[in-house]
Amino acid sequence: MSFCSGDRPLDNFEFTFESYLDDSARIEPDSSEHDVYDSRSLSDSIARYQEEFGRTYHSYRAGSYHFPNDATENERMDEQYEILKMVMDGRLHLAPFSRTQPPRKILDIATGTGTWAIDMGDLYPTSQIIGTDLSPIQPSFVPPNVRFFVEDSDYPAQFDFIHTRVTISCWSNMKEQIIQRAFDHLTPGGWLECQEIPADAGCDDGTLTDDHGFLRWARDFRAVSQLAGRQGDIGPQIKDWMREVGFVDIHETVFKLPLNGWPRDAHLKHLGMLWQRNLLEGLSGFSLGMFHRFLGKSVEEIELSLVDVRKSLFDRNVHAYQKLYVVWGRKPETA
Repeated sequence: MSFCSGDRPLDNFEFTFESYLDDSARIEPDSSEHDVYDSRSLSDSIARYQEEFGRTYHSYRAGSYHFPNDATENERMDEQYEILKMVMDGRLHLAPFSRTQPPRKILDIATGTGTWAIDMGDLYPTSQIIGTDLSPIQPSFVPPNVRFFVEDSDYPAQFDFIHTRVTISCWSNMKEQIIQRAFDHLTPGGWLECQEIPADAGCDDGTLTDDHGFLRWARDFRAVSQLAGRQGDIGPQIKDWMREVGFVDIHETVFKLPLNGWPRDAHLKHLGMLWQRNLLEGLSGFSLGMFHRFLGKSVEEIELSLVDVRKSLFDRNVHAYQKLYVVWGRKPETA
């Protein structure tokens, strides 16, 4: 999987699932004794993160992803993963695979800390799982059938199952960059599943007003994502994008994630409290890079604006929630 380089700015990179060397040209050997692009130097440069706002950000394709990759964010992502697994009743996916009918090859796009890929490796020990990300933040000790790569690795093989999870504001055009290319790189009969949460909040009883702190932040986040050339509202459009690309047997399940512990139901209350904590831990990281780079706000201005947002997340009189969209579709056998 790679981003095409060239003279274009990073914000307009083109995502591809594979690239090939031109085999018509002769490749000359390097006579130098030391290779500056050997695995050690490449690994060192990728792991030498950019530091800004007291956080660290990926160095590979620096600036193309606007959220941190430090220990604080990695712990939050792992907590997020466990919360979403609870929302889905412990299931890792809703696409129709099972231990008796496992996928043969799996691709996890933007794998983050790699927890989903690792759990899939344990669940399906005969499957081959590849996870990709811009940061090498995945653990070293993983199941033998799981491998992680930086984003520009080549994958000449096709996959039976391709997966995304919470990739909001990662793509400039998810339909073309992910869904279409997933279709192209799935085996006939293979499945794509997207688990995405748009930056928005809903409410069923009118207690969420336009001046609610988190709702105002969500509007600002969507607006700044647009300035950054990123889609900040991925979710409800996925099933239509899949249909337009050519997927069939498309299914959509929408789960509600309370913003705090306002629900009466004990399970939903627990989920809401966990989600509240996850949002509180993530707000700074979600905001600093984007709001500074594209709105010109200082760290102090951003953090001051988040005071009211955090306060709003403690208001149990507002019965608000976010939505988790889980959409999965199959590539036709004849495609």
